[in-house]
Amino acid sequence: SIKFNRNNNIRIKEQIRKTTMMTSLGTRLSFALFLLRFAATADAFQAMTSLPPPLKPASMVVPVVPSSSHQQRQQYSHTAVLRQYQHQPSTATVSSTTLLRSSSSESNDTSGGGDDEKKIEKKIAARKKRVEIGYQTAALAYALVTCVSFVKFQFFQRVPLPINLFITAGPFMASSVAFHLVGSGSNDQLKSDACKRLNLALASFGFIGLMAKDIVTTAQPLWIFACLVAMVNSIKGYGYGLKGWDLKMMDGNAGAVKDILGGTLASVKAVFTLPAIFSRSAGYAAMTITFAAMKSAILYKLISGSAESNKMVWRDLAFGYKKLLLLTMAAFTLKEAVDQDETESPKGWGAAPVGLGLATSVATGAMAAQSIASGNLYLGGWIACLAVFSAVDGINRWTALNLPIKVAKTRAK
Repeated sequence: SIKFNRNNNIRIKEQIRKTTMMTSLGTRLSFALFLLRFAATADAFQAMTSLPPPLKPASMVVPVVPSSSHQQRQQYSHTAVLRQYQHQPSTATVSSTTLLRSSSSESNDTSGGGDDEKKIEKKIAARKKRVEIGYQTAALAYALVTCVSFVKFQFFQRVPLPINLFITAGPFMASSVAFHLVGSGSNDQLKSDACKRLNLALASFGFIGLMAKDIVTTAQPLWIFACLVAMVNSIKGYGYGLKGWDLKMMDGNAGAVKDILGGTLASVKAVFTLPAIFSRSAGYAAMTITFAAMKSAILYKLISGSAESNKMVWRDLAFGYKKLLLLTMAAFTLKEAVDQDETESPKGWGAAPVGLGLATSVATGAMAAQSIASGNLYLGGWIACLAVFSAVDGINRWTALNLPIKVAKTRAK
């Protein structure tokens, strides 16, 4: 039994030794395989990340023709030269491909720039069209308000004619100014000082009309629509005139403030600049000063607080103020047109200063009639004289523009 136990122990030890050897051998093989995989992975990563070596410029192999003294010792071989030339990389194909790619990229850049210019032109054309439609819409809406109000007050409520004319003079003047601005966008005239002033005045008219809309009892939705369109479109028109259609000169509100203040000071100075005491310019200057003084008196009442206790009084004063604001700007525009002798104005009743002068004379006559009816004979008489002057000058200007041949023949006789 003791011998059997020894043999058994020896057998167990031999099995343990073999198992240990196999385990160590397997571990060594696994470690070697791991090292091989790691090396292969490192080589692959290096091959992927490393840049290829730059190609050396191929030098042109020029065959050397042996001289007569060496012809017998060294024979010229065409085959060797051709083999060397065939093994050189072809640079002509690469250069031609590069040139084609660069030319195609340049053509794409040029076509892209042309497309951008076309897009900008289309955008500017669309802006001009929208501004023109806005002026036309405002002019038509205010004209409808004028007609509806006149018919209602004259035939249904039996309001006296002078008061009816005074009430409808405001929307009539707004319609005339909007109609006068039609065409200024397509003709690139919004940048002129006259169009800037009229745009600001029409925008102020629309804003005040919206603030005091409760006083309007006739076609109030139409009135709100007209004032809203006039205000928004006139602000856009002033902005395009100040910054340009592409809006590339935008520098914030400082540019608009500077332009408004500078234009106001220049306008005040230009009002008192007269070529002669008895001239057309003096007549329009007198009209401008008259309406500006009346506007300032109403503005003083609004600021002083005398109308705060009664909202109805405040609304009446606000409506009178916006009407006089339009008349003041229109009168100064007519004076400026006379001083600059604008003989190349567009023909028609909407031309400056023809249509604007006739519309101003009608609104001025309505205010003169109301002043005389209310007992202000001196003020009414003075305003009536200004209305007659504006009407005569507007008719003469329209005749000179639209009938130049007949006028010339009449003057010659």
